[in-house]
Amino acid sequence: MTPFRIIETPSAEIITDRADTTNLPLAKRVRSGVSWNASSSVLGLLIVFVRSVVLARLLTPEDFGLFGMAFTIVAALNALTTIGLDRTIVANKFDTTDELKAHLNTVWSAELIRSLVIALLVSASAFPISRFYGQAQLKVIIPILGLTSLVRGFQNIGLVILRKEISFARIFWYELATNVAGLALTVALAVVMRNVWALVIGLLLTAVLGTVLSYIFHPYRPRLAFEKVALSRALNLGKFVLVIAVASYVITMADNVMVGRLLGTGALGNYSLAYNIAGAPILVLVFALERVLFPAYAEITAQRPERLEQAFTKVFSISSIIMLTITVPLFLLAGEIVQLLFGSRWISAGTVLRILALVIPLRGLTLIISTVLFALNRPKQLAVGKTLEAVVFLAVLYPLIMAFGLTGAAWAGVIAYAFACVNRLVALNQIIPGISSKLFRISLSTLAATGAGLLIAGVSLTFLTSPLPRVLVGGLLSTIIPAVILLLIRADLRKWLVEWFS
Repeated sequence: MTPFRIIETPSAEIITDRADTTNLPLAKRVRSGVSWNASSSVLGLLIVFVRSVVLARLLTPEDFGLFGMAFTIVAALNALTTIGLDRTIVANKFDTTDELKAHLNTVWSAELIRSLVIALLVSASAFPISRFYGQAQLKVIIPILGLTSLVRGFQNIGLVILRKEISFARIFWYELATNVAGLALTVALAVVMRNVWALVIGLLLTAVLGTVLSYIFHPYRPRLAFEKVALSRALNLGKFVLVIAVASYVITMADNVMVGRLLGTGALGNYSLAYNIAGAPILVLVFALERVLFPAYAEITAQRPERLEQAFTKVFSISSIIMLTITVPLFLLAGEIVQLLFGSRWISAGTVLRILALVIPLRGLTLIISTVLFALNRPKQLAVGKTLEAVVFLAVLYPLIMAFGLTGAAWAGVIAYAFACVNRLVALNQIIPGISSKLFRISLSTLAATGAGLLIAGVSLTFLTSPLPRVLVGGLLSTIIPAVILLLIRADLRKWLVEWFS
């Protein structure tokens, strides 16, 4: 589906990006979008990294564990009510300004009501959740965190238009301003308060700031309105998105609930730290790609569907290489990395991180394939697959935690995402026959190269004992060697790199 282009009336200026980037070819818009999104993700990750390092020195694992317990219920209710209405704006073509405005206002109004409901439900859950965890402070922390959902419900829907047009420059600056200011606010609060309230109030103030800035960075002004056709179109996709969102919540948050309940706040703090480190490459690469590739795949499918397989193969090849070369140093050096960055009291996180590193390629490739299925309008297949993934995760989570503690929770994630990756490949192969065997052949060279990097780096580490030299030498060898090998044996990679930078 082609991104809409409205030029016939002056009033359209308040809706479309004034740079009119839709005049650019799709390939250039994708390259630009990926660059802006990757830059935003890297800077966002750097800000989160600085935030984690600084706050880990100012606060205790128990503070992070208590915050995690409270945030779990907020994330749960968001998942239980998420229906992805904004995806309909990105995926569909609009012929007139009035039609676009109707969809924008309808989606914004529905999301605002949803946010209000979430805030009320979160507040109502404070007492039972406090009793469940045996933490009295949660009675106050949880309602305040619920306000963040309400505040975000007022965010300007105009930002979605920029995503639809694959025009991410303004979104980059918006996210950077929000993240930097949020970091400054949270760290300042931690210096003064030295307890969990710095995290709680910092999150709320960041949400307020982000909402205000959204109206500065895009001129569109939404209003309360419900248009029947727009709402019907959004809900048609939303029923499957809701199932996917609930299942995704189970996959990403059930382990936090189990760890917090069975092993305590300190264990949850260590597990959360390891999970956040392992999830960082997903944020930088996969989510950055997803925001660009979803509208791009939809446009390719509508205009030149025969090019979809080639486009996806490129994305799969490059992203799998990047994720595997990140996985190897994290797997080898998890303990040293955590010790150097966060201190000895977080040492349990290093053991968990070594296992969670294996989740990076499995989860990343699962999400990349899911983006294609969404663009091909196959949400039902995704919903079924995600539900089965959640069932597998729940089936193995409790027994593995009881048997192995924190590492058991990490192994449950590896098992669930391995199942999910196979499931998505099967679904994609039904749509594009023969692609699974093609992707398998592509993956063999990547696995061989990363295996060589792992072996050489592992041998080099036997001659080093100090944490810093181990991280520097092992990290460089395990990252550079696979990349060099692949560039030498893969002519297609060399060609794609030349095309990208030409």
